[in-house]
Amino acid sequence: MYPNTGLICGFLFIYLALIGYFRSICWRDPTSKFFQAQRAHAPAYSTHRIQQAEQYAASVGATEQTQGTRKNPPPELCIGIPSVQRDGISYLKLTLGSLQHGLSHGERSRLSFVVLLAHTNQTKHPDYGRPWLTGMADRLPSYNDDPERLALAEIMELNQTHGTKSKFDYSIVMEECERTRAPYIMIVEDDVVFLDGWRHRTMQALDEATARSWGAGYTDFLYLRLFYYEGLLGWNAESWPAYLSSSLAVTACVVGFLVMARRCVPAARLHLTRSAFILITFIFTPLLIILFFVAGSNCVLPQPSGVQLMPKNACCGQGFVFSRTTVNSELLPLFRNNRWSEVPTDSFIERYADMTGGLRWALTPVVIQHVGGQSSHGVPRGAYGNMTGGKIWNFGFEENDAETLAAEHLQMNARTW
Repeated sequence: MYPNTGLICGFLFIYLALIGYFRSICWRDPTSKFFQAQRAHAPAYSTHRIQQAEQYAASVGATEQTQGTRKNPPPELCIGIPSVQRDGISYLKLTLGSLQHGLSHGERSRLSFVVLLAHTNQTKHPDYGRPWLTGMADRLPSYNDDPERLALAEIMELNQTHGTKSKFDYSIVMEECERTRAPYIMIVEDDVVFLDGWRHRTMQALDEATARSWGAGYTDFLYLRLFYYEGLLGWNAESWPAYLSSSLAVTACVVGFLVMARRCVPAARLHLTRSAFILITFIFTPLLIILFFVAGSNCVLPQPSGVQLMPKNACCGQGFVFSRTTVNSELLPLFRNNRWSEVPTDSFIERYADMTGGLRWALTPVVIQHVGGQSSHGVPRGAYGNMTGGKIWNFGFEENDAETLAAEHLQMNARTW
């Protein structure tokens, strides 16, 4: 019998077991070869939040509500939502409903909601005049509030320049939120849903981001990201030197261990023959390294929970939180000075961050899911809208457990209020 038959059989058994293990845990990772797209796109938790948002919006719409103006003290957070008409569907109700469902009276009183129906003729928006909208929004600005805004909006609508118009709308909701004097301003897209307890997680993350920014010698940070797509956080081609050096380091460690075992453990010399040494070093170790990379970076090296810097490969602009200071001193002047740029809003902000070195923090796990899209996955068309097909989707969000989050939210409220 070949002297290394037992070694080879043992390795194959372990290797196949590892493949089975990674298949069972890496199916949500879009950077993994074990990724199961249809299964990973099932909107398990999103569907639950959509149902809650629908129910909450219905309850608000069924009661007499008047849009009010906030009084002192200023809110701790202003949420701005620019919203546009979409063919055949609107997600704005889901966004607002998931933001407000489950909030205690104390939590709601410390938030301000600004919604811009981004049309010169707001009646084109399907949610214009809806009772639930006037009941959930603290302010509903329009282009007609300012002659200069109206003139610019008319030109942009006529030119149909999406990038230019979206940045213009973004700047309007930032400006309206700045007027509330809230220390933090959150701008979100109108086709997302939030998890239960998003507020306390976001405020805790802002405290951490601020403290860590000060600790790093910065007076402020550019933004806190509340959503990202894991597909861009995989193994990147430009990082191949780091991957190669790490792989060589692992191989060197294996060689060092084998050499030490032969020298220090007499019994090992009988088994660590020259052929076994070659097999382990040049066959087994490379195969294990390959399996590590095949399993996917999000699976084997997941993002740590909490607030972490994410200056590269982050997408997209579904939800950012800025400090009022940053909005006043940097972003509003930036948007005004580049008003006719056609660069999309999220790319525009990222380019500015690259130029200035502003700190870009991200919260893990994310508190937002992007549900807008053209295709349905697991939800009947027309029931809750078309769920996104997968290019902009956070797969980890669907792992949330509704009961666990609800209990966490109640516990946090009991401590705070």
